[in-house]
Amino acid sequence: MSRRPTRRSSDGSGRVPVRRLRSAGVILLLVLAVLGLGVPAAQAHDEITGTTPSNGATLATVPPSITLTFNETPEAIGAQVQIVDPAGTDQADGSVSITDATATQKIKVGAPAGAYTVHWRVVSSDSHPIEGTFTFTAKGGGTASTGATGTSGASSAGAAPAPSAAASSSAATAPASTSGASPLPIIVIVVGVVLLAGFGIWMVLSGRRRREDNAEQ
Repeated sequence: MSRRPTRRSSDGSGRVPVRRLRSAGVILLLVLAVLGLGVPAAQAHDEITGTTPSNGATLATVPPSITLTFNETPEAIGAQVQIVDPAGTDQADGSVSITDATATQKIKVGAPAGAYTVHWRVVSSDSHPIEGTFTFTAKGGGTASTGATGTSGASSAGAAPAPSAAASSSAATAPASTSGASPLPIIVIVVGVVLLAGFGIWMVLSGRRRREDNAEQ
């Protein structure tokens, strides 16, 4: 009776060569290392923690400035803040000033009353741009002596209460999602998962082939 030819590895032993296992192990370690570097990079962007005025606040008058607070100190270069009045005019006065984790933008003297939309964009400490939007309403126009920076429900000029936890939460969720971030970390993660899946399939097939060869001998 003829026997079906057995399938053997390159060394004729029916076992997977040590060289191949070592190569596969090196590939697996490289993939894990890349994933370890890629995942933190995808989560390293700074986040806004609060604004003054808070998102949706109603003020007695237009404040002299607005502030943005972040969990880390953003880069000073590339920061932009537009304070758009009801007529669509940008009332921002000068450039953005960044001190520690706070960015401040002055508002032009005599800015009109009404609903304002603030568009901000900064470069986070990991060098990726982030941006967002929040709004506030001023019942009266701005003046040279005004100091109103109150939160929602403020009714008098000069009030500057610290934002509440609820206001900070609202301000943090109102800005648009981080944009402009490099998609490379996500691509690296996807490639790594595919490589790991392929390695796992290869190991299963190799083990099955080895068991079949041993059974035929």
